Amino acid sequence: MPMIRQCALLLVVVAGSGCASHKAATKGAGPSRWTGNFKQESNSAVIGAEMARGRSSGYGTIVLTPVPDQERRVKVEISVTTSLTSAQIAWAVYEGTCGAPTPPVLAINDFPTIDIGTNGAGVVRGELPVALNVRGSYHANVYWSGRASDVSNVMMCANLAYAAR
Repeated sequence: MPMIRQCALLLVVVAGSGCASHKAATKGAGPSRWTGNFKQESNSAVIGAEMARGRSSGYGTIVLTPVPDQERRVKVEISVTTSLTSAQIAWAVYEGTCGAPTPPVLAINDFPTIDIGTNGAGVVRGELPVALNVRGSYHANVYWSGRASDVSNVMMCANLAYAAR
């Protein structure tokens, strides 16, 4: 009988500790943010020449997250893969949707370049001194060169969608 009690007690302790350490799955609230997926721009003069050679490809993502307690700053995370290698390319955020002829939300020189490695991939992580209106419409362009110039130089564009959390 004492052996049965010990086994029963051990079973209760093990079962109870398993239940106590189990945490119910909860959906993380996460911060509000703007996100977008970069897509090739077919109206680019540069991309037309690249496509003719069968070398053009590009895709990626962008996330802009307001910095807590800093009203006029956003955290930037960009990841791109391109047909370019070992290059520095420009990017910028604009009001409106892809293709809209609007000015950037900051001076072009305030956007750090994307360093593309030998594998064609590049990443930007940092902060920008800008406040984006949650009711606004924005897009981001990635350019074929280190200069954000006109729409004929756009490699990829991403319409940014705001998600409140």
